[in-house]
Amino acid sequence: MFYFCERSGLDDKTSAACVCISLIVLTGILTGFGVFDTVAKFAGAGTMVPITGFANAVVSPAVEFQTEGRITGTAVRMFTIAGPVIVYGCTAASLYGFIYYFFCRG
Repeated sequence: MFYFCERSGLDDKTSAACVCISLIVLTGILTGFGVFDTVAKFAGAGTMVPITGFANAVVSPAVEFQTEGRITGTAVRMFTIAGPVIVYGCTAASLYGFIYYFFCRG
């Protein structure tokens, strides 16, 4: 995929972003069709590339609880698994950033 992005004239940074976005979209589509778990068991997707596992963790509950409605099912349950990861990841990153800024910069 990176090769095709570079061949289309994108620079390295934009090509890397394009690959990440493609992995997220592809994971969402495969999860929606119920195929991602089979692919993950066969190819190890989600363990080798953490961004696919995270995308699967967001889409799976949304698909599972869509029968409860768009708001109370899909929207509310979408972040039941990934929500704590986002909250504690952002909190830890902010805390480490403050520590580095005030104590470790030279």
